[in-house]
Amino acid sequence: MKTKYIFALAFSLLLAGAAKAQSTWYWTNKANLLKEGRSFGVAALNEKIYVVGGYCGGHCELATADEYDPVSDTWAHKANMLATRYAPAAAALNGKLYAIGGVNESGNLATVEEYDPATDTWTNKASMQQARFAFQAVTLGGKIYAIGGTDETVGNNDPLASVEEYDPASDTWSAKADMPTPRLSFGAAVLNGKIYVIGGRILNTPIPEVWEYTPGSNTWAIKAAMPTPRETLAVVSVNGRILAMGGSASAGGVATVEEYDPTSDTWAAKPDLPTARNECYAVNLCTVPNTVFVFGGYNDYTMIALTVSPLLNIYTAIELEFFTQTNKVYQLQASPDLISWTNTDSTFQGNGDYWTKLYSTRSQVRQFYRIQVITP
Repeated sequence: MKTKYIFALAFSLLLAGAAKAQSTWYWTNKANLLKEGRSFGVAALNEKIYVVGGYCGGHCELATADEYDPVSDTWAHKANMLATRYAPAAAALNGKLYAIGGVNESGNLATVEEYDPATDTWTNKASMQQARFAFQAVTLGGKIYAIGGTDETVGNNDPLASVEEYDPASDTWSAKADMPTPRLSFGAAVLNGKIYVIGGRILNTPIPEVWEYTPGSNTWAIKAAMPTPRETLAVVSVNGRILAMGGSASAGGVATVEEYDPTSDTWAAKPDLPTARNECYAVNLCTVPNTVFVFGGYNDYTMIALTVSPLLNIYTAIELEFFTQTNKVYQLQASPDLISWTNTDSTFQGNGDYWTKLYSTRSQVRQFYRIQVITP
């Protein structure tokens, strides 16, 4: 078995006054994956990463489930699924993990299994209306959305445009608005209450298109296309942006990383992955701030796992203004949660006007400031 790795990459942006932003990326090794393979279902649950199903070469579909704990940096086997699943999707909701669709020796799958980590058991749930594999599933607003993919019974890997919504309370699936055009082997992420579908393949050709879905209106909108057309890429939202990483272009696997800003509807190039990675995966965890775990890759069935830690943002030159009174002494205090306050610098004397103080907000951990009067 060839060596398997996980790496971590982080970059920081330093914004000082009007100075130009600069980026620094760094990598760290993480624990090896437990198996070689590809076409997994991947999701985060209870601040752990789960890898389910997949393909191990030949006619070898997997029923395995593996769990990664970032605290101990270890992988552990969990109970096998009830069925083998090649190219399923996975999603987490309400403390449970869902393995959805895929394909195995019996054919294309519409079936769904629910995993309870408390009991390490799987249970069958309601099947989708459409069998599909090489698709994406995401969680938003207490529902799971199964998007696109393919069902070989409708043609030679002809892609699907259909979208289904799963309600765990009623254990039912319902049809939602189709994507503007069908696609498979794409990436998807949730950001700011919207679902973004990025890249993929149509008729064996990688595509750059990006679509945005709004659940409230059940509508799709076309957004700025990704600069590099790709399929089987890793897509993840982090710190208000979306990273599109690796995948396969027309000439094969790529190391390309591009970042999408939904506010400006623009893309920007970022430093490449260390190596080209086709069929890689990306997950971020709230308990590991500024870190995205990127793992997997399909190059002649070699699996290499990466961890990427992007977007450690340090913002300065943000002004905090407050009024002071003459001959009073003040202390600037900060709190991330408005509960526990700490002093941030030395005291200063009030001047009877207002005082402007530079402060910083690090990453997504917001610092709230107040002024404490020391002399009455």
